[in-house]
Amino acid sequence: MKASVSEAASGLSLSRLRALTAVAEEGSYSAAARRIGVSHSAVAQQIRDLERVYEIHLFDRVRGVMRPTPTCLELCDIGNRMQEAERDAVRVLARRGPTGQHRLRVGLGNSMPGIAIVGQVLAQHPSLTVTVESGSHQDIMAAVSRREVDVAVLPDLPADTRFRRAPVLSQEVVAIVSPDNPMADQHEVTLERLVASQLVFRSPGSSTQKIVDRAFRQAGFAPQPRLTADTRDAVYEAVALGIGVGFMWRFGTYRSDTVHRIKVPEFRSRVDEVVFALADERNVLIDLFFTVAAQFRPDVKMQV
Repeated sequence: MKASVSEAASGLSLSRLRALTAVAEEGSYSAAARRIGVSHSAVAQQIRDLERVYEIHLFDRVRGVMRPTPTCLELCDIGNRMQEAERDAVRVLARRGPTGQHRLRVGLGNSMPGIAIVGQVLAQHPSLTVTVESGSHQDIMAAVSRREVDVAVLPDLPADTRFRRAPVLSQEVVAIVSPDNPMADQHEVTLERLVASQLVFRSPGSSTQKIVDRAFRQAGFAPQPRLTADTRDAVYEAVALGIGVGFMWRFGTYRSDTVHRIKVPEFRSRVDEVVFALADERNVLIDLFFTVAAQFRPDVKMQV
């Protein structure tokens, strides 16, 4: 006998559709359970409940793999659309803070010029709150793609039709040294001289390090760093303490208190610092960020 209306209502839920799509895509209860963060038995029970209430067969086991039936695939399509709608709802709610203020989530590869743009946005929208996520080039692109941040600023953003984008400023990578370093009074320094120095590198995934590695490689050098750091702040502090020579984007920070920036001729290319967001992600706050970025110019503090 088919399920009554009340039984059907109790049998169908977003959590059960989530379990269903996970099993269909992963091929087993255990893999699905790991993916959605529940127990193996809970996933199996969700599927059994759907099959019992609706008197339907959802999976065939073929050589140990759970294969979805045609009806199951139809339900998976609906379940995926519902989960996307759930994510849309979470994004809408995330634009409001705990007290109801508007909130914008911003991803930054470098502190500057992103923080300067955030400051100007806040000045134009006093009721706005902003959360900032910093990370490597790869981390921030992934956060935008997963809609974990609304808008981001990165240097040397690759062409990608998923994103709307706007260049902010053009800049290059420079060497940074402590005030007591013998090179501190130099305007330029070559890779040949740098390769003989103690060096501080960023970890893989950094846009800065990619340019540094490429330049050394093209010049025929393979330097081994004295220290490898996973954040730009750690590189800055290591340089300030005299551990070695590091590298950063020229406008990567307002700070000029303890390090000197030196041009490296072999870092020939200048790249754009780019504001970007998903092409289909449009609202008043993201548009405001783009508008402010389009009017942004580095001030005197950033010209060091």
